[in-house]
Amino acid sequence: MKESDYSFEELIHSESFQNWVKGQAEPEEKKYWDDWVAKASENRLLAMRAQKRIAGFSIKPTSNPNRAKVWRNLQKHIPGKKDHNLKSKSISSSNDRLQWFFRAAAVFLLVASTALAIHFMYEPAPGKQEDQLVRKEVITKYGERKTIKLNDGSSIILNAHSNLVYSVDPGDSNAVEVFLDGEAHFSVEKRGNPEDSPFKVRTSGGYVKVMGTEFVVSTRNQDTQVVLEEGSVALTPMNSGNREMTIMKPGELAEFNADSKSIKTRLVNTDVYSSWTTYQLVFDKTPLDEVMDRLENTFGVKVVVRQADLYERTISGAIDNSSLEVITSALSNTLDTPIIVKDDAVYVDK
Repeated sequence: MKESDYSFEELIHSESFQNWVKGQAEPEEKKYWDDWVAKASENRLLAMRAQKRIAGFSIKPTSNPNRAKVWRNLQKHIPGKKDHNLKSKSISSSNDRLQWFFRAAAVFLLVASTALAIHFMYEPAPGKQEDQLVRKEVITKYGERKTIKLNDGSSIILNAHSNLVYSVDPGDSNAVEVFLDGEAHFSVEKRGNPEDSPFKVRTSGGYVKVMGTEFVVSTRNQDTQVVLEEGSVALTPMNSGNREMTIMKPGELAEFNADSKSIKTRLVNTDVYSSWTTYQLVFDKTPLDEVMDRLENTFGVKVVVRQADLYERTISGAIDNSSLEVITSALSNTLDTPIIVKDDAVYVDK
């Protein structure tokens, strides 16, 4: 590998440099590029330009940052007790053990709450005995996703750290009912008569009745969120008194919980919510706290942001999400802020 200067075009087309940007470089390659970047400020500036091109990120400030939300996020992410100076604190081995204990407890509670919800929410179809239904459970770990193919031709992609239980009527493969805790993308074959052969998705917040469509359902942060790519779905909150359904249109996002009296919808860029199925993350003026939530839910890490004004940024662009190192490297270059991954945690602005 030559020691001479590189042009911008040479860098972005260099497989070795691309590997270094994506965190996939061999030890010798990594040392080479680390040394090359440190050799001169010109090299560093050129490398940053090339990294941004490869990563595909851009940033814009939000016009009206939610200060209360910023403060809540800071409180949530600052380790230990109150630290008005936002200084990092050393984590003792006992704290590490506690962290793992709480993580294990959280997993236990997730499984327990899911089991209870399934017990109370699954109701056999009229005229069908529960033991006639075929029921299966699929669980994904952090950093994992699974694809489920159903006999009716529908498919489900289950995102990381999620739990899905589905039941199928052996006498009618089109009659499918799903309970979801986490996040999943559904591609459902069109029904000739949705009333006779329904495909239903249930969450702790309510019901999604499917007419044949593609959509994403997420139960992160307690509320149920549905993003409709194409087709049509009908939503009903769990405790809605009149059981009135809200019919979504393609391109809409809807959020609700069990006690919602009405469901508010808004138009969104659906790629932001479904791109993870193609091993990419797409952002479109996405607030930084939502980006960090995505990292926590996908990779099971704790994100600590120590600089409050970073929450005033929004992220736009696309990046490969095959590894945490690739994403944090791109974010670091985009935000021009150090990001360190250490001990199941991501520290932004050391």
